[in-house]
Amino acid sequence: MTDYSGVLVANPLPWDRTVSGPVSKYAINARGQPDDELSARHWQDRAFNDNAYLLPRTEVPGNGYTVVPVDELLSNEGWPSDERRTVETDAFRITFDRERGGIGGWWDKHLDCEWVDETAEYPVAGVVRERLADENHEAPRDQLFRAPEAGDANPNGLWNAAPGLVEDRGLEPWESPRLGYQPDWRAERYGPERVTAHRVYRTPLGYDVRQSLTVSGLDSAVDLRVFVPDEGRNVVVEATWEEGRCTHPSSTYLAFPLSLSDPEAHVDVGGQAMRPGRDQLSGCNRDFYTVQRWTELSNDERGMTVGCPLNPLIQFGDFHFGKNREEFSLDQALVLGWVATNYYNTNFRAHQPGVVRARYHLRPHEGGFDEARAHRAGAEADHWNVFAQPLVEGGASPKFPRSGHWFDLPEPPVLVLFVRPAGRADAFLDPDAVADETTLDGQVEVGLLNASDDARTATVASGVLEITGARAVGVLGEEMDGPALDVDDDCVVVDIDPRTVRVVRLTFRGRT
Repeated sequence: MTDYSGVLVANPLPWDRTVSGPVSKYAINARGQPDDELSARHWQDRAFNDNAYLLPRTEVPGNGYTVVPVDELLSNEGWPSDERRTVETDAFRITFDRERGGIGGWWDKHLDCEWVDETAEYPVAGVVRERLADENHEAPRDQLFRAPEAGDANPNGLWNAAPGLVEDRGLEPWESPRLGYQPDWRAERYGPERVTAHRVYRTPLGYDVRQSLTVSGLDSAVDLRVFVPDEGRNVVVEATWEEGRCTHPSSTYLAFPLSLSDPEAHVDVGGQAMRPGRDQLSGCNRDFYTVQRWTELSNDERGMTVGCPLNPLIQFGDFHFGKNREEFSLDQALVLGWVATNYYNTNFRAHQPGVVRARYHLRPHEGGFDEARAHRAGAEADHWNVFAQPLVEGGASPKFPRSGHWFDLPEPPVLVLFVRPAGRADAFLDPDAVADETTLDGQVEVGLLNASDDARTATVASGVLEITGARAVGVLGEEMDGPALDVDDDCVVVDIDPRTVRVVRLTFRGRT
């Protein structure tokens, strides 16, 4: 058996990628014994984990892995730093706001354009605190949403014209309350009071810019980080802070005001590109949206895809909570990442204390909206962190090549929803087969979604694992009638109707 002393870096996405970033010290120096399969894994997702190493840019095959020797990793400390206002790469020149925090200017060298709307009230990645202006109301959440009481709903289901409402409560006609959302509630909005720290770290991968912002109403400073890579066009914004125990209605946002004329919005809804307003049924919510992996503002010339791996709530154009809009409009190219809120009058606590984390991936592009490109950007934002494991873990037998892909999977517009063990999870790997290191047989199920309006043909091909059989199964893995799928030249071809999911069960064996 060849001795591969190194770290196994995995790429769960179907396409080849250049992977880089921090690596946990537990991926190098595994805790526990080699035969304990969880000895290293269970420390890598902790907030206090020590990312002592840095993986340099490394090519990793799609749906595959690369073994990186330990001596090729860099020490993740001691980077030079200064307080410069502007950082510059081959792609961008980005200027940071030292008074309000965030990005005050973003010049795109490739597209010859400015991305920051300099007329906006807030910078890009600007922190915005929003709260109910009336601090003394006895029922403050009634100012945002007034729940109906028994008998309030009229036959049409509308709350703001309920029969008998005025008479039953002894009100004058002009005092009849509007039930449901209250469009005219008064909000107070403000940004940071000051920037208490601004440091720019020069790393082997790019610029790591860190700011500390004081924001009234939060229990800690906001730690804002912006990573500008030397290579590529994906700028990453991260922010952490602590919300307190105040029960007064309030929200915290990250604002992204873009310089983009006549923008159109798209939202990822379960792998489908939805256009707010145009693709919604009458009566649906148009004040805010829940995003799966990405959202985008674009016109025919250019656009900005925003990956949302952690924070799904988005508002467009302006602050709209409670507006109860019947029509969607987008007067300005503003994306609001709605990170934290306690507005809802439900069985949640009236305060939401604790650490809050936000991360957004900003990727400018040339040309109009392309759904396949947006899905790809969202998936890469979802898998931005390095996925690394030590080879000394039990079951991680280094019998395969130093680099390879398990299967060759299709790329967008066909989305790979999952690759999961077929049947019982413990049936995925045969322990006896692993032990004698001669073969690796098993079954997996691959979920494929055609995220386009046209019929597609998707191909799944062998890689390190050789496909020996295939058949179509149900979404939950249930057996279906019909013949097995043909396996020709190590490939399985699947026809998928528009906006349809197909699940294929693959039987495989390890190449010896």
